[in-house]
Amino acid sequence: MVRRRSAERKAARTQVIAFILVVTIIQFVIFGCSPTVSQSRLPEPILEDNRELVDLYWEAWSLINQAQMRGNRRNHFPAKYLNTEDKNVIDQWSTLSMSLFSMFGYREYPVMESLDLFYQKQRSDGFIARAYIIHSGDPLHLPTLLDPMIHPPLFAWAELKYFTLSADTIRLQRVFPVLEKYFYWIDRYCRGKYEASDLYYNTPIGSGMMNLPRGYVESGGWTDLSAQMALFADQLRQIAAILDLPEKHQYYGRKYTEISSAIRLKMWVPDSSFFYDITNEGKITKIRTITGFWPLLAGIPDPTEAINLIEHLKDSSDFGLIHRFPSVSARESDYDPRGFYWRGGVWGITNYMIIQGLLRYGQEDFAREAAQNHLNNMLSVYREFDLVSDEESPELNSELMGNIWELYAPEEATPGTRWDAQNYCQPDHISFSGHGPISMLIENILGFSVDAPNDLLNWRISRSDRHGIRHLSFGDNTVSVWAEPQPERPDILSIQGATDSDINLRIITEADSFAVHFDPGPLEVSFIPQNFITRGRFGR
Repeated sequence: MVRRRSAERKAARTQVIAFILVVTIIQFVIFGCSPTVSQSRLPEPILEDNRELVDLYWEAWSLINQAQMRGNRRNHFPAKYLNTEDKNVIDQWSTLSMSLFSMFGYREYPVMESLDLFYQKQRSDGFIARAYIIHSGDPLHLPTLLDPMIHPPLFAWAELKYFTLSADTIRLQRVFPVLEKYFYWIDRYCRGKYEASDLYYNTPIGSGMMNLPRGYVESGGWTDLSAQMALFADQLRQIAAILDLPEKHQYYGRKYTEISSAIRLKMWVPDSSFFYDITNEGKITKIRTITGFWPLLAGIPDPTEAINLIEHLKDSSDFGLIHRFPSVSARESDYDPRGFYWRGGVWGITNYMIIQGLLRYGQEDFAREAAQNHLNNMLSVYREFDLVSDEESPELNSELMGNIWELYAPEEATPGTRWDAQNYCQPDHISFSGHGPISMLIENILGFSVDAPNDLLNWRISRSDRHGIRHLSFGDNTVSVWAEPQPERPDILSIQGATDSDINLRIITEADSFAVHFDPGPLEVSFIPQNFITRGRFGR
């Protein structure tokens, strides 16, 4: 009898242990592992002559795949979100940066849910913290009189880009009030002091560029936040137009004009054709940094001023170095050729900002050249950089070959150095580096831009090899399209592919621009650039 009870207890314990083991495995699978998204469900670049860039592209997506997280009842985060940084906090700057490229996979990844996380935490007065604690969901810091505790306010930039991909007007209606309240809060609490009262200030950490040399600007006018607020107003104006809110459209148009006028009046120096920070006494700091190009994205300089400003990006003794574009001009005394974080490092987020600014001023060729330069340098580091041979970093090993890095050196094919100016930055770091392998590859190298509200795919063709994209999703459409060279007729450009819905394809070459409507099914059109010839199956 005793033996039977003992055996029963032993069997019961075995069952309990087995149950606990099964639950543990399930929890690990559900919460500890990121489900792998098949490449066939993501846009697939076609690059016959640059296949290694496609490898870099998929490496970027593999890092995004590892960033999938789940909220819980304690932190009240969304059920799913992305966090590519510290697993103890979620950071607004890195999340916004990441969203600008990962949204090409918005059907598969919780990209916009990651922004919703911050919206759901917004205070009643409009404040959104720059970071939240994963464990509790509480803000990491609250604003003070000396530090507003914000990050670059780029939510509207991300939302508008998402709208071009999704045509989701309902989301815009939902988030517009959140964006407005956040704009009002910054407009009220981040104004510069005294002579800079019509501009905006931040802090080194708040700007996202903690060791960028600025001089003693303190509560004066910061070029980056001031231009970002002008951009914010302009994008709220655009959203108001989409939502048919004429009074809001006019209001934000006036705010944009007011901020832009103050930036041009107080920060633009014609003699050096550059935008500079100013002190609260109105004095120019005269330090050329990457912040001077944020006004380009916001459309602030007039066409002549923009051309002169862009010359700094082309000057090989200024910002046009071997790896474009350093965070500090090579002419400045604080410039560090190894990177030293924001003292010379090349960052994907600021390169993307500059390239988008170039496009705003019709500089498509230079934008493509800059994107190609950035990608070529990233690829060189990815393929060739070997830490074993680097005697200055003996603690690192060859397993760190084949990586995407946090930042890059501007004068040689190496990662950039971090905040201590000695050791290299973080490997396998995608938050600020995914713009090149994903967005720049699709938008600038391949030349695609989407307009989901109009079922329109724009394709600026600048290559002669077999190139294009498969499974590009936007709106209700999934499109595959590529250029197929014709060796027997090199003067003819043949486009092939397929679409699962009605779309309009606008093809732009150096010589021509025309649009063709396609019904669902195979997609084919051939043309001579000066006088295109169509053939095959296409619609109206």
